[in-house]
Amino acid sequence: MRQLTDTEKEQLEGKIKKEQERQQTLRETNPDLPKSFETASVKTGFVRKFTSKNLWKYGLLGLILCLLAFNVFQFFTWHNFGSHRLLNLNILVALMLLFTHLGFNFTKTGWKSHVMKTVACVWIGLVFAYIYKSGLHRYILNSLGIR
Repeated sequence: MRQLTDTEKEQLEGKIKKEQERQQTLRETNPDLPKSFETASVKTGFVRKFTSKNLWKYGLLGLILCLLAFNVFQFFTWHNFGSHRLLNLNILVALMLLFTHLGFNFTKTGWKSHVMKTVACVWIGLVFAYIYKSGLHRYILNSLGIR
Protein backbone atom coordinates (compact mmCIF):
# COMPACT_ATOMS: atom_id res chain seq x y z
CA MET A 1 0.00 0.00 0.00
CA ARG A 2 1.45 3.34 -0.95
CA GLN A 3 1.95 6.20 1.48
CA LEU A 4 0.09 9.45 0.94
CA THR A 5 2.07 12.61 0.54
CA ASP A 6 1.36 15.64 2.73
CA THR A 7 -0.56 17.42 -0.03
CA GLU A 8 -2.69 14.33 -0.68
CA LYS A 9 -3.42 14.06 3.04
CA GLU A 10 -4.48 17.71 3.16
CA GLN A 11 -6.70 17.25 0.09
CA LEU A 12 -8.30 14.18 1.64
CA GLU A 13 -8.89 15.98 4.95
CA GLY A 14 -10.46 18.86 3.04
CA LYS A 15 -12.81 16.51 1.20
CA ILE A 16 -13.78 14.80 4.46
CA LYS A 17 -14.43 18.16 6.12
CA LYS A 18 -16.59 19.33 3.17
CA GLU A 19 -18.60 16.10 3.29
CA GLN A 20 -19.13 16.46 7.05
CA GLU A 21 -20.31 20.04 6.59
CA ARG A 22 -22.65 18.97 3.78
CA GLN A 23 -24.15 16.22 5.95
CA GLN A 24 -24.54 18.64 8.87
CA THR A 25 -26.43 21.15 6.69
CA LEU A 26 -28.67 18.34 5.42
CA ARG A 27 -29.43 17.33 8.99
CA GLU A 28 -30.21 20.91 9.97
CA THR A 29 -32.46 21.62 7.00
CA ASN A 30 -34.41 18.34 6.97
CA PRO A 31 -37.71 18.88 8.83
CA ASP A 32 -38.54 15.17 9.05
CA LEU A 33 -35.58 14.26 11.24
CA PRO A 34 -36.12 14.20 15.00
CA LYS A 35 -34.25 16.76 17.07
CA SER A 36 -32.40 14.31 19.29
CA PHE A 37 -31.33 10.68 19.40
CA GLU A 38 -33.73 9.95 22.26
CA THR A 39 -36.77 11.05 20.29
CA ALA A 40 -35.57 9.05 17.31
CA SER A 41 -35.11 5.92 19.42
CA VAL A 42 -38.55 6.34 21.00
CA LYS A 43 -40.05 6.73 17.55
CA THR A 44 -38.34 3.65 16.08
CA GLY A 45 -37.72 1.55 19.21
CA PHE A 46 -40.41 -1.00 18.43
CA VAL A 47 -39.07 -1.54 14.92
CA ARG A 48 -35.51 -2.04 16.15
CA LYS A 49 -36.52 -4.89 18.45
CA PHE A 50 -37.82 -6.99 15.56
CA THR A 51 -35.22 -6.60 12.88
CA SER A 52 -35.18 -8.84 9.86
CA LYS A 53 -32.01 -10.52 11.16
CA ASN A 54 -33.74 -11.63 14.36
CA LEU A 55 -36.86 -12.60 12.46
CA TRP A 56 -34.77 -14.77 10.15
CA LYS A 57 -32.76 -16.21 13.03
CA TYR A 58 -35.59 -17.09 15.41
CA GLY A 59 -38.32 -17.55 12.83
CA LEU A 60 -36.38 -20.18 10.92
CA LEU A 61 -35.39 -21.83 14.20
CA GLY A 62 -39.07 -22.09 15.15
CA LEU A 63 -39.92 -23.50 11.74
CA ILE A 64 -37.14 -26.10 11.93
CA LEU A 65 -38.19 -27.13 15.46
CA CYS A 66 -41.83 -27.50 14.31
CA LEU A 67 -40.64 -29.62 11.38
CA LEU A 68 -38.56 -31.78 13.70
CA ALA A 69 -41.44 -32.20 16.18
CA PHE A 70 -43.83 -33.18 13.38
CA ASN A 71 -41.35 -35.71 11.99
CA VAL A 72 -40.77 -37.28 15.42
CA PHE A 73 -44.55 -37.46 15.98
CA GLN A 74 -45.02 -38.99 12.53
CA PHE A 75 -42.23 -41.49 13.17
CA PHE A 76 -43.72 -42.75 16.43
CA THR A 77 -47.29 -42.76 15.14
CA TRP A 78 -46.78 -44.53 11.81
CA HIS A 79 -43.64 -46.58 12.40
CA ASN A 80 -43.91 -50.35 12.64
CA PHE A 81 -41.40 -51.17 15.37
CA GLY A 82 -41.24 -54.86 14.47
CA SER A 83 -39.86 -54.20 11.02
CA HIS A 84 -36.24 -53.63 10.12
CA ARG A 85 -37.00 -50.60 8.03
CA LEU A 86 -34.48 -47.85 7.68
CA LEU A 87 -34.57 -44.77 9.87
CA ASN A 88 -36.91 -42.01 8.87
CA LEU A 89 -34.91 -39.75 6.56
CA ASN A 90 -37.09 -36.75 7.42
CA ILE A 91 -35.83 -36.74 11.02
CA LEU A 92 -32.23 -36.89 9.85
CA VAL A 93 -32.73 -34.00 7.44
CA ALA A 94 -34.55 -31.93 10.10
CA LEU A 95 -31.66 -32.53 12.52
CA MET A 96 -29.24 -31.57 9.75
CA LEU A 97 -31.11 -28.29 9.26
CA LEU A 98 -31.20 -27.68 13.01
CA PHE A 99 -27.48 -28.28 13.56
CA THR A 100 -26.55 -26.16 10.56
CA HIS A 101 -28.81 -23.30 11.63
CA LEU A 102 -27.54 -23.37 15.22
CA GLY A 103 -23.93 -23.64 14.13
CA PHE A 104 -23.96 -20.82 11.62
CA ASN A 105 -26.54 -18.38 13.04
CA PHE A 106 -26.30 -18.63 16.82
CA THR A 107 -22.60 -19.18 17.47
CA LYS A 108 -20.25 -16.66 15.94
CA THR A 109 -16.93 -16.90 17.82
CA GLY A 110 -15.10 -19.11 20.26
CA TRP A 111 -14.85 -22.81 20.82
CA LYS A 112 -18.64 -23.25 20.84
CA SER A 113 -18.74 -21.98 17.29
CA HIS A 114 -16.07 -24.43 16.17
CA VAL A 115 -17.83 -27.33 17.91
CA MET A 116 -21.26 -26.51 16.46
CA LYS A 117 -19.94 -25.97 12.94
CA THR A 118 -17.99 -29.23 13.15
CA VAL A 119 -21.08 -31.09 14.40
CA ALA A 120 -23.14 -29.57 11.57
CA CYS A 121 -20.62 -30.52 8.88
CA VAL A 122 -20.13 -34.04 10.25
CA TRP A 123 -23.91 -34.53 10.46
CA ILE A 124 -24.30 -33.41 6.83
CA GLY A 125 -21.68 -35.96 5.82
CA LEU A 126 -23.36 -38.71 7.83
CA VAL A 127 -26.79 -37.96 6.33
CA PHE A 128 -25.41 -38.08 2.80
CA ALA A 129 -23.51 -41.29 3.59
CA TYR A 130 -26.73 -42.78 5.01
CA ILE A 131 -28.66 -41.77 1.89
CA TYR A 132 -26.04 -43.37 -0.35
CA LYS A 133 -25.64 -46.52 1.76
CA SER A 134 -29.35 -47.16 2.05
CA GLY A 135 -29.90 -46.80 -1.69
CA LEU A 136 -32.24 -43.87 -1.27
CA HIS A 137 -30.16 -41.87 -3.71
CA ARG A 138 -31.57 -43.99 -6.56
CA TYR A 139 -35.11 -43.26 -5.44
CA ILE A 140 -34.38 -39.53 -5.06
CA LEU A 141 -32.69 -39.29 -8.46
CA ASN A 142 -35.53 -41.22 -10.15
CA SER A 143 -38.15 -39.01 -8.55
CA LEU A 144 -36.31 -35.95 -9.85
CA GLY A 145 -36.20 -37.44 -13.34
CA ILE A 146 -32.44 -37.92 -13.37
CA ARG A 147 -31.14 -41.17 -14.97
